[in-house]
Amino acid sequence: MSPQTKQKKFAIVAIVTAIALGAVCAFLIPAQITVLAIPTTEEDQERYDALGVAQRYVVTTPTFGFDGDINSLKTEYVGSTKSIPPQHIFKATFESSHGGYGNRQGQVLTQMITPHTMTILVSEGTIVSAVTDETFDEIKELFIQREADPDVSMNVSEVYNYSSFIDGLEKNSASMELVEILEDTPFSIPGFVVLVNGEPIQVYEFFSETKTLEASLLISHDGTEIGTSVIRWIDEPHFYSKGNVIVQYIGHNPEMLNLLDSLLGNQFAGV
Repeated sequence: MSPQTKQKKFAIVAIVTAIALGAVCAFLIPAQITVLAIPTTEEDQERYDALGVAQRYVVTTPTFGFDGDINSLKTEYVGSTKSIPPQHIFKATFESSHGGYGNRQGQVLTQMITPHTMTILVSEGTIVSAVTDETFDEIKELFIQREADPDVSMNVSEVYNYSSFIDGLEKNSASMELVEILEDTPFSIPGFVVLVNGEPIQVYEFFSETKTLEASLLISHDGTEIGTSVIRWIDEPHFYSKGNVIVQYIGHNPEMLNLLDSLLGNQFAGV
């Protein structure tokens, strides 16, 4: 084989090899590349560092740590306060596989995908505040105290039985639907399951205020025991009493809680 023929053969092999390598490299390049913006000022660097603090903190919180889905987690910068030093505000959205908040170990839970939004404040590299759904304080592991809604149209004193309670809900423009009558209850009387604005509550009407008081004394202060039964609720329990009725709500919706507070006064048991 002549030297010229060998050179041509080597050139062809080199070209084929280059094409093959190019094809392999193109195949290995990810379909999507995330480009991180490089901070250009001291303020940008501070926000960038605060974002890292917030992202690392979210996954350690009681609510997310219990059953949060890491694949659903998104954290975005909202803004900063004018305080000195400034507090940087972030919104973290994610999904949990059960309802409720905090560490629910040992509780009876219903499996359902539950979206959450956590508001996080970071100042000088430290978490100042972290509140989920404006309801649960992740740092203190406590539910947020609610303020009574002043814009209600019915006075507490007007509720004295089941019928007047329903009237009160109507006067507050609440939607209602009686969905079930419970025969087997811890109070030995039937209970009415009513959907109020789409959420279930249970209403028990007794023969007198004395019987109502006797029944209320069966419920522990935190609402987790009724008589000799220990109950693990799927969400936070709330018990109200007024006149001849006891109303039970298992949930954390601030609007529902404000409505019940306005009609029945402060809860006597629950969290």
